[in-house]
Order: sequence, then structure tokens, then C-alpha cells
Amino acid sequence: MRIRMFLPVASVLVLLSAFFASPPQAQQSKPTSSSNSGKPKPPKLTSHIVLITISGLRADHANDPESFRLKIPNLQSLRTSGSHAVGVESVYPSLRIPAHVSMMTGVLPADHGITSDFPFDEQTGAQSASPFQSAKLIKTDTIWEAAFRAEMTTAAIGFPMTTDASIKFNLPETEKDSDVSKTETAIGLIEKHQPNLLAVNFTSLDAAQHRHGLLSTEAKSAMEKIDGLIGNIVSAIESAKLKTKATFLIVSDRGASKVEQEFRPNAWLAKKGFLTTDSQGNLKTWRAVAQTFGGSAAIFLKNPQDETTTKELEKLFLELEKDSDNSLWRIIARRETARLGADPRAAFFLDAAPSFQISARANGSTTAKTADRAAYGYLPSRAEMRGALFVSGKAIKAQQKIEYMRLIDVAPTIAWLLGLEMKTARGRVLSEVIAQ
Repeated sequence: MRIRMFLPVASVLVLLSAFFASPPQAQQSKPTSSSNSGKPKPPKLTSHIVLITISGLRADHANDPESFRLKIPNLQSLRTSGSHAVGVESVYPSLRIPAHVSMMTGVLPADHGITSDFPFDEQTGAQSASPFQSAKLIKTDTIWEAAFRAEMTTAAIGFPMTTDASIKFNLPETEKDSDVSKTETAIGLIEKHQPNLLAVNFTSLDAAQHRHGLLSTEAKSAMEKIDGLIGNIVSAIESAKLKTKATFLIVSDRGASKVEQEFRPNAWLAKKGFLTTDSQGNLKTWRAVAQTFGGSAAIFLKNPQDETTTKELEKLFLELEKDSDNSLWRIIARRETARLGADPRAAFFLDAAPSFQISARANGSTTAKTADRAAYGYLPSRAEMRGALFVSGKAIKAQQKIEYMRLIDVAPTIAWLLGLEMKTARGRVLSEVIAQ
């Protein structure tokens, strides 16, 4: 696997040296002191944090693995020696990329600007084929920048939205990376450079659930393998003599829900005359169009100021919601999506009914069977979307329970533990599990 390191121009030749050579310096110039520099900084409670994110791990599966015949001894050990959350509220829509950005910024998607996995052009009604990747698109402060200002050594492996980030050892995600190769890279970095902040994202559980279903043999196998890889990282920390200095945070970006059918709002909008398509189902003209997220969708208007069309569409979708075989669970007005921190450009959102996901397809029938077996993107308040969190190690109390938390609490908690200052975070520090 290839690590991207940030180097000054004068040190370009260092790239010719072995991968684990002396740590290079970050390319960016040192930031000037902020207007808050006179304020006392929080004390540093730990010197090393290992953040491992597991996409798609549900809180109920993680907190009661025996009931689901799930063997995850390493996670259970971290929970026993540390603390855990009853559930973690994700973002809306509950998607991997905006969820991870909220983790690392401490703010909701509307504030950091990454409101979905893929960019959407509200002028053309088209969604990009390439996901968000560059950290330069994030509008708020990140934990990476806070650590950089403090001259800490940082590393990210397969972590969303880290391309172009000020991270010393940076391996932005690619489709070819496996969880095993990510772990091997993480262990190498721990052995050679002992980063103050190391973040790794595991995705194999999410892929297995999506293709084969929740608690399928394949999904259980993927989660149990992830548990073993976490055990390998814990062992590497112990071998590097960092056991008494390091803190572990294991967190999932959101859960997942069983699906059997799909609703196609764009096909429905076409039947109602709000859009037209060519023979291949590609968008030609439109007054309204849906950007879909698996469990939900955002409705965009060609003219965002057209309140008449907004009310007309809300009424039509409400009628569909009341149908005995309805595919919608809720129509969510803009005032509520604003509170949830969802994309402010959308007129309103749709949330799918149980066993349904929402497809972008714009032709054919409005509902159909789906080949997918699990989906996400639903409202974060739905129980199946609750993520998991285990926190253990230096400065963490044992056997404590976090009754309620949100993903935006992760960055402030990491910052507090490392003695860093976050400029724009709005989440809270999980003080109930921190030993001062």
C-alpha cells in the first residue's frame, strides 16, 4: 500500500528513501496564532489516540454480540476495560462520507459542507459519478488541522475525505485496499513512528451486509475478521510500549437496515410530469428531481423559490405515504432537515418505509424488488441506524455507559484528550467517561 506524505519542496528527494524513513515534515506552512491564543489550552490527558471506524456496525449487534451469535472478543475486551455508548446518533442522511466528516469536525453536514457521499448539482439535477474526496472541500476546522497546529504526528489509512489533508502519513482510500492491508500499514506506522493520532476505516462489514444481508454468514465473518484485526492493532500498541499512553476509540459511522424492495421517486415524478427522460432513463428536462441516498432522498426544485411546486409535491407525496402499500415512512420538511443539519438546498426529504430503500432510477415502475439486502441513509433517529462506540485506555474510566451521544461528539472528545483546540466544533466532550 502506498502512503502519501506531506513534504516541503526541499525534501522531495526523501521520497526516494525507504517507506519508513525518518518522519518528513508537513508541506503546509505553520499557521499563525489565532485570536484565542491567550486562552489556556486544555490539559493533555493522553499522548496517542487510535481511532478505528467500522462502517455499518449497529449498536445492538455490537453491544449484545452473544444474542446474535457474533464472536468479537477483542471489542468485548475493550468494552470491559473501558466504556461504551448505548447508541451513537449519526447524521442525515446517514451516509459514510458525511458521517466521517462530522466525526472529524464536530459539526453537522450543513456546516462542514459534505452533505452526501456524491456531489449533486442542483442546477443540472445530476449527481457526480465520483464521491467526495478532497479535504479542501470541508468548510470547518478538522481534528487533523488541530493536531497539525500542535505539531503532532498524524496518520490516516483508508479514511474518507483525507485527500489533500494536512496528515503526515496519509493513505487516502481506494477501492483496491483491503481491511487486512490497512491493518498491516497501521501496524508498520505504530512500530516505526508511533503517531499521536492514527485513524483507520474498515469497510468489509458494510459491503457484506449490503450484498448478503444483516447477520448473514458473510457479514458475521467480516465482522469477526475485523475484530481480529483490531486485536492485532492493540497488540502492536502493546509491543511499541504504548499501552499505558494510548487511548482507543472504536466507533461506527451508522448502522444498517434490512431491505427487500425499492421506491423510485424519479420514476414517480416522471409519471406525474415533473421530469422527462430519454429512452435510457437519463434526465432530459425537470421541475423536480430526487437525489437518493439508499434509505432516503432529497427533493430538489429547478426553481428553489417555487413554493407552489414545493407544496404541490409535498401533498402528492403525503398521499403516497398514506397508501396501504406505502413505500415512504416520512416526508421531512425543510425546517426539520435544517435542525438535522441536512443539505439546505433541498426542498424537503423522503425517508423510506421499513424494508424499502430508495433508488435513483427514473423510468419503469415506481416500486420493485431489489437485489440489495441492507441499506443506510435513513433518519439517524431510527433504531437500526444507531452506531456503536467503545472507548478504552489512557484517561478512560472503566465500566461506564454513555446514554446518548452523536457523531459530532467524537472530534471534541479527541481534542480534549490530546489537549487540542477545535475552532468550530459544536459537539460535546464525553466527559462522563473521561478520568481527569
